[in-house]
Amino acid sequence: MPCLLTVACVTTMNEVTRAPTLQEKCDGGSAWACETWGQELLADHRTEEADRAFGLACSMGSTSACLKQGKDRMTRGDLDGAEQPLRKARDAESEEATLALADLHDARGDAAGAAHYRYEALSIDKSTTEFAFGWRVPFDGGMGLALDVNVQPMGLKARRLVLGLNASADPKRASLNATVGYQHFVTSWFAPYTRALVGPYLDVANSRRNPINLGAEVGMKFFAGPIGHLGTGFGTSLDGSTYYFLEAGLDWVLTLVVLAHM
Repeated sequence: MPCLLTVACVTTMNEVTRAPTLQEKCDGGSAWACETWGQELLADHRTEEADRAFGLACSMGSTSACLKQGKDRMTRGDLDGAEQPLRKARDAESEEATLALADLHDARGDAAGAAHYRYEALSIDKSTTEFAFGWRVPFDGGMGLALDVNVQPMGLKARRLVLGLNASADPKRASLNATVGYQHFVTSWFAPYTRALVGPYLDVANSRRNPINLGAEVGMKFFAGPIGHLGTGFGTSLDGSTYYFLEAGLDWVLTLVVLAHM
């Protein structure tokens, strides 16, 4: 009898401590487990089961699983089946998925559709709204600061058009401006740009002479995906000021996180 009790206890303990399998975790609603399980199934050449696992992870919101499912279906020649998960990953602003959709349209012989997605891919993972903090060096001396809020949604020429607000000040002038600009993505990380600024002067001396500031800037931006950018260039205004500037832009969510920890 003591021996039977011992065996029963050991069996019960083993059942209690057994870790759930990836399949069990996937069935329990874990997107990570579904995707990892799918990768293992794919390595074992169990493609249909892997496709199902990736599909479950994709439906749970895993962009990488949607991408894997779509690219695997493309590899197997299932272009129609690949389109839906790739579109879902593209809607989550995945550059890789957007390029895969371009390849899919190329495979269908749709050159115009492929070109459209490659045009989008250059900018799709960039921040829609960002704050930019800048340093200005006027040619007539001193040091100035600038703060920008830039809005660049995909709906405005795939982030090529940029609308915003700018507040700037240096030892001789201060102004609050509305801005509109255009940035040309040469690559996914580099874009030269130009923008116009118009708005009232905030300092007494300039506001008495000419209440409205009108200026223009040309420069270049170096992007770090959705995080933000570094920018540099030159600007000038109708009041005769010309300046060099250097700026750092951050996604608005990251900006709030940084400010919350200051």
